[in-house]
Amino acid sequence: MEARTTSTRDVLLLVLATVLGTALASSVALFGLPIAAAGIAGLAYRGRTLTAALAAGVGVGVASILVPGGVIFIAPVAIAVVLAVVLLPKRSVQLVAGMLIGVIALASAGFDAMSARAAGSTLPAQLAEQAKLVTAEFVKTLGASAPADLAVQIKQASAFVVSSWPSVYFQSAVLVTVLIVVAIAWAARRTDTPLDVPPLSRLDITPHVLWIFVGGLLLLAASYGSFSASATLGVVGLNLVLCARTLFFLQGIGVAAGVLDRAGVGLGGRILALAALAALDVFTLAISFSGLLDFWVNFRRLPRDGEMPAAPVEPSTRRW
Repeated sequence: MEARTTSTRDVLLLVLATVLGTALASSVALFGLPIAAAGIAGLAYRGRTLTAALAAGVGVGVASILVPGGVIFIAPVAIAVVLAVVLLPKRSVQLVAGMLIGVIALASAGFDAMSARAAGSTLPAQLAEQAKLVTAEFVKTLGASAPADLAVQIKQASAFVVSSWPSVYFQSAVLVTVLIVVAIAWAARRTDTPLDVPPLSRLDITPHVLWIFVGGLLLLAASYGSFSASATLGVVGLNLVLCARTLFFLQGIGVAAGVLDRAGVGLGGRILALAALAALDVFTLAISFSGLLDFWVNFRRLPRDGEMPAAPVEPSTRRW
């Protein structure tokens, strides 16, 4: 009787987490989606997949009430999270993560595009207008005494931001997807469901992402030609390079986590060190570059292409 009561209580709490997380995700996806994912996984891995799907559906309904039009974002994303929970025990984590990244990025851009259209504009035009206003405010704050080249640099940075907006959706989707996968893996461990989700120190992204980088560089090179589509090719190439850089950054963080793991650094120290390295990468690209190099150098000596590493690597007991 006590075990049954405990099970019922757990199911109710998981249903509540799924509904609230899904509803919250319409306005704060970074926090809501991992909560919803943990709830959905907790239910599905207890044999209650239908309950999980119904709870997610109720969350979508609540979200559409709280944020009118938000269903454009949350409905496809909720479906993708349910699919991710179902597929992770059977499919590659990178394949499932790729599906989540694509759905989240497209749904986010679709929602913003719809909002811009409702305001009588388009998403690129709205972003350009916002960037123009911010740039004008910066120049005004600097005043007439500011160096002329500084104002030019601010305007160039603004133009760069406007051109790179598609990659921002990709980068945000990658961050949210990482949190979703971590939440699903956490729920799976609590139900003894085996998932092939490696710890951060053994994260090894498929080398096929290099094609994104190569394609972006080729398009950037082609943009220097004198033909009508050269500017468009440059924008597409820039965004592909920035998307690839995000994946290289993840690979580099995995390399850093592996080094800290081998050094026996505690959880608090690893969090501080990785946060500092992430901040450093904003200015130096050091972590992203190390992630790019790792595809050839294999700093952690991870097994690749069916080959065992030169030196045995003990599986990490770390959970992140």
